Amino acid sequence: MPSKYLIIGATGALGHAFATALQEAGEQATLLVRDRRKALAAFPDTRGFTIIEGDVNDTILLKRIAEGCGFIFHGANASYEHWAAAMPVMTKSVIEAAEHSGATVIFPGNNYNFGKTDQPISEITPFNPAAPLGKVRVDLEKMLQRATDQGRIRTLVVRMAEIWGPNVTNKQFAPVFENALKGKAMPWLISSEPAQQLLYAPDAGRAMVALTQDRERDDYEVFNVGGTLVHSIRSWLEQIADVAGVPTKISVAPKAMVFLLGRVIPVMREVASLAYKFETTVVLNDAKFRAAHPDFVQTPMKDAIAETLEWFKANGVDAPASQRARRRGQIDSAVRFVVDNIAIGVFPVILAIIATQLPVLEGFLPYLAVAAGIYWTPGLHRLTNRMRGRLANSA
Repeated sequence: MPSKYLIIGATGALGHAFATALQEAGEQATLLVRDRRKALAAFPDTRGFTIIEGDVNDTILLKRIAEGCGFIFHGANASYEHWAAAMPVMTKSVIEAAEHSGATVIFPGNNYNFGKTDQPISEITPFNPAAPLGKVRVDLEKMLQRATDQGRIRTLVVRMAEIWGPNVTNKQFAPVFENALKGKAMPWLISSEPAQQLLYAPDAGRAMVALTQDRERDDYEVFNVGGTLVHSIRSWLEQIADVAGVPTKISVAPKAMVFLLGRVIPVMREVASLAYKFETTVVLNDAKFRAAHPDFVQTPMKDAIAETLEWFKANGVDAPASQRARRRGQIDSAVRFVVDNIAIGVFPVILAIIATQLPVLEGFLPYLAVAAGIYWTPGLHRLTNRMRGRLANSA
């Protein structure tokens, strides 16, 4: 029986939360991931899941696995520095697959579309992005809106506050919990004083499941899911330290340092453009969602913190699984280094031997060596991939 849900990017923070919530609800889902081994590590219990390794930009594959689905979760992602270029291409692929299958696209949004504002953001608040990433997000939603208006697809946009919790491994939240477990200073950027709206990832997953089960929905529907408004990030970090049983230690990187790093580090340049988010309080008004789902209950903050600390204790950088992953990466690099250097040494020797038999080639040896390297190295890398898998499995 075909899955009702196709989740693209199931090992990411929101994709993982959505998939887990679907599993808890007894639903079937197809998970499209870039790394099957990573997916199996993220989902030790695969009941109800069909895991497929592939690329969202492989439209033939995407259309095939989308057939029969009612929803396609667009959790495809890219690093900050490549996000602006990659996301429109991936979104186009998702639209084509949804048009082919008749599925509704679920697009996880955030508050980047609205820039710095002191007014609560509703589902109809006009866009006013202040940063490049916000402008791209506006363009993505407009792509989906346009395809919906043309009758090609249906779209459900779920705009969410800052996501944190288990499997949220970005550089904003992961170091907070990893350092709390060690009793070290929990890092934050620019200011820890403003109130902030935070959404626990499992709650976000359950909210999206609830929205997909609504009987009536417009062809293009937007819902905000706000989460919890904490008095300040400092007070939230104090709660984390308290649950972790360690003294509260906080380290805030000043704005000047963030902007200075942004001049030389691409990802920090994008973070610097979003500095207003750390200096002000941006709030999503989720009255529409709460009216539609009055029985929805968020996880109590203390329980959510405890669950997140437990997850990072088992899966963080110091966990055995993470150490094994680093070891696999070291094996991969070592094998590649050895094979590439052998190739660099062997190719000229082989060509020199050939040239002794065919003197006419002697003047072309440098060019032939380069050409041979270009031709043979990809094949050698495929061979090293197999070697890496065998070595990593035995490590």
